[in-house]
Amino acid sequence: MKNLFGKRLFSILYLVSCGIAALLLGSCQSADKKPGWNAVKRMYFAPSDDAEMTVALYDSRKTVDQFIVALTSGDTAAYNFGIKAAFPTSDGTNEHIWLTDIQVKGDSLLGTIDNEPEFTTVVKFGQQVAVHKDSITDWNYTRNGKLVGGYSIRVVRSRLNPEEQKQFDQQLKMVIE
Repeated sequence: MKNLFGKRLFSILYLVSCGIAALLLGSCQSADKKPGWNAVKRMYFAPSDDAEMTVALYDSRKTVDQFIVALTSGDTAAYNFGIKAAFPTSDGTNEHIWLTDIQVKGDSLLGTIDNEPEFTTVVKFGQQVAVHKDSITDWNYTRNGKLVGGYSIRVVRSRLNPEEQKQFDQQLKMVIE
């Protein structure tokens, strides 16, 4: 039986932070994709020139080996492993989607698309895909109730007002330090 809690957690993460990394829907003119928090879609849209998101993407790629070590270590205090990857949309931008049920295969990470894509048609919910470790746009897992990694999640949280941060933390049910 798959870890239902992990799937629900990453579903929440996706809804709260899908599309966080740099290049997500940048230069898009549609009101539905206006940069910032979209309460209706429960997504955060970052323009392609978002410096903090660019740093988050870079940091996630720079530290992906830490994620792989934790994933393959057998440490039972670490759980809810996920990676985020970018998938092209019809308007030439990317949708960043969380993948769960992660496995390592050489230099690639295999995972399952954790939510119904909102803007891309190249993948669908439940599909297994391979992503080269140098192409991920974020990674995270929970260790002893605390978020590890989740660079883009941290950027989004820092941009929320105190009430939104409180709701965000309650939904995640983990500590973000």
